[in-house]
Amino acid sequence: MYGKLSEKYAKFKRYVKWLYVLYELNTQIAICEPWEKVFCHVLLSSCISLILYATYAYVPSYCLLLVSYLMPISINTNRTSHYVCPQSEAGICSSSQSYLT
Repeated sequence: MYGKLSEKYAKFKRYVKWLYVLYELNTQIAICEPWEKVFCHVLLSSCISLILYATYAYVPSYCLLLVSYLMPISINTNRTSHYVCPQSEAGICSSSQSYLT
């Protein structure tokens, strides 16, 4: 049992190393110096994380908005989230009518 598990773990480890080498060769990071590799990895990971966060934060609301326009009966969305309040005497919106809340 333990022998098969360690063999599968070693095989998985080799596969991950192979994927990393493939990634380095395809992106030409293999020819860079170590500090350049770190810079490229940080730059690439920050771009990917920004794209993933934007997808998580914005795409669901846009999809719901699109579905509500296409099929207005099926989904009841909150239409007050797009409300821009008129300025009062002080020029400040109440917190319940603010566009940013």
